[in-house]
Amino acid sequence: MSFNEFYATAYRADHQHPINLALHIIGVFAGLGVIGASLTVWPLWTIIGFPIAHVTPGLIGHRLFDRDDSIGDIRLTRTDFPLWWFLIANHLMAFRVLTLRW
Repeated sequence: MSFNEFYATAYRADHQHPINLALHIIGVFAGLGVIGASLTVWPLWTIIGFPIAHVTPGLIGHRLFDRDDSIGDIRLTRTDFPLWWFLIANHLMAFRVLTLRW
């Protein structure tokens, strides 16, 4: 399966609830904010906070709004697709939602 097929089928199917989408977008901006702040005003080692800032809102969204018991709430343990695909898909989804092309 290609990334585009993954995004169009598996990823979008797991992200239907509007509040979950909003939490994912918040996570994308929080993660980018941590990277920006680490490179400019905070000590560089604080960049390790990126995964926490980026992933936590989305995990909360899945726990409360888009649950899938077959996958589980801790989606970081998924092995059916490369983990970096989820990172890219989060950013693509945020861009598409914000440009009204979801």
